[in-house]
Amino acid sequence: MRTCACLILMLLTALPAAGQRNRLLHVHDPSYEYIVRLQRRGHLLELNPTATPYRHGAVAAAIASVDTTRLSPSEGHWLRLVRYAVRQVPRDAGEAAVGYYFDGQASLVNSDRKELLRPRGDTLNFFYEGTAVSGWAEFGSLVTDFSIWHSRYYEDDPDGLDVALRLYARSENTYVGYHRHWLSAYVGRWNQHWGVPGEAATVLSNNPRSQDQLYLKLGGGRLSVTGVLSELDSATDGLYFTGRAEDDSVRAGSTRRYFAAHRWDFRPGRRFMVSFMESAIYSGPGSSLSLKYLNPMHVFSFVVDNRPKNDENNGFLAGLLWAQISRLTIHGQFMVDDINLQGIGRESMTFAMVGSAVVALPKLDVGIALEAVSARAYNAPQPEGRYLYLQRGLATQFSDYVSSTLWADVYLDTVPGLRLKPHVAILYQGERDIRQPFPSNDELLDNILDGQVARTVRTAAEIMYQPVPWAWARAEGGFNSTDGNTRFAGSLSVGLRFTLQAALPLAL
Repeated sequence: MRTCACLILMLLTALPAAGQRNRLLHVHDPSYEYIVRLQRRGHLLELNPTATPYRHGAVAAAIASVDTTRLSPSEGHWLRLVRYAVRQVPRDAGEAAVGYYFDGQASLVNSDRKELLRPRGDTLNFFYEGTAVSGWAEFGSLVTDFSIWHSRYYEDDPDGLDVALRLYARSENTYVGYHRHWLSAYVGRWNQHWGVPGEAATVLSNNPRSQDQLYLKLGGGRLSVTGVLSELDSATDGLYFTGRAEDDSVRAGSTRRYFAAHRWDFRPGRRFMVSFMESAIYSGPGSSLSLKYLNPMHVFSFVVDNRPKNDENNGFLAGLLWAQISRLTIHGQFMVDDINLQGIGRESMTFAMVGSAVVALPKLDVGIALEAVSARAYNAPQPEGRYLYLQRGLATQFSDYVSSTLWADVYLDTVPGLRLKPHVAILYQGERDIRQPFPSNDELLDNILDGQVARTVRTAAEIMYQPVPWAWARAEGGFNSTDGNTRFAGSLSVGLRFTLQAALPLAL
């Protein structure tokens, strides 16, 4: 016991409090849009451009290295918005930083689904509101964050299960963490996104609701390894249950489901990086947190099917490339599941790939984004192996599709914080879905775009305006043409943020 007490005391006093900012800048924060814009122009590249959330302290340190005298008026405005989001609390050694913040937002969407490329329903005035009340504290290398998020979309989401009961509220971005030098360890509930913010990812994205998880990262900017182990919703008879006491599946027993992922990053320079990623959903009536899945040094291919095999599993392998050449930034990911090398059965390669290329000009960004997901991707013969959490995809929400988007971001220096984004998207959607039963060997399916394919062309424009750090507004509208049928799909949203933070003496 004395040894444990000494270790805890060493962790608490490892570094002066003034140098630590280990809170997570959650992945849905609007600051990421400005971070990405600056990274396209060669700034803030001390941060990993394909792995979020960032720590507040890491963002603040990256900001400090920027030569502000060489920034354009738009770049200077973006940097000020990000600096405000991660501003530090002046404090002395032996003091703790505490604070709270309030986020409020409201959206008006003429679709049950917020994604406007695939609108669902024709409701003309569908209103979604959301708020978050959060409190946090930091001392030395330790941090804790507590947040209650309210959103009516928790209940009305047409793709996912209802995640909230009382007051449409759920605990999110709530965790305890430790960071020092080359070690980060966090436990709690928050989202991660293994890809460029705002773009699709093949292994882990911010699409699902946040999960309860363990997070461990070892290494620094050039070489690092990350391990994630999270608890998913359980299943009974191939159906995911809501977790409510009145649900029969709870009383009847269930199959426990867990998600594990590893990521190895190699970054020899600021403008180039490659990553190898692997993930697995493992499940069973007696499954629980497993050390062999958490250990980031294990390679799943040589572990999960060897003895002892205590769980069923569905695994994936993926590679990632990010590079910047002058004004051009490229990002690509490729995920593969099954490769039929022996010609047995009818199953062919299961894959997903996403990519983008963006050219950053002084007052304009021009880019193209591509996505292709095969018909069987993220599915499994055992329903509990599907790549879903509460019916929302851990990577992509849909499968069996190909899409491309051509877009331009136009920045107006005369109106700081104003951005206009015209874009054209083309979507080819097949009939398969992650939530459908996995096809048997007797079913002959196309590897991608199976069955009757629907083509959608969306022509739209988006306006984003954030003149001050604590308020923003966004509007998007456009027309979707699907197999000769045309409809308007649009949204309007506004957001507000209020924060208060201070330093307080803390005696150990």
